[in-house]
Amino acid sequence: MIYLVLFFAIIIASVGDAALKMSNGFQRLWPTATGILVYFFTFYLLSVVMMELPIGITYATWSGLGVILTAFVGVFFFKEKLNGKVLISMGVIVIGVVLLNV
Repeated sequence: MIYLVLFFAIIIASVGDAALKMSNGFQRLWPTATGILVYFFTFYLLSVVMMELPIGITYATWSGLGVILTAFVGVFFFKEKLNGKVLISMGVIVIGVVLLNV
């Protein structure tokens, strides 16, 4: 169950990342407000997860998988490109997260 909460925090953080990109450097009110609120909720969920999981595993999982999900958000919503080095690096991140959680 706690990994479900962590996964939800990862998804929400990626929404916050997208909102911050859309905020144009905090120049647009609604994306800025959305990003701030979403991060507040994400950090709350992380604090709940850390009551059961070690901080290192929680943060490594959240940040590692969040980087990957946010990169794909960039591809699908902002037309960004991923090259071979990025994809290989993502694979290494996944391997590291899996090894930390095993």
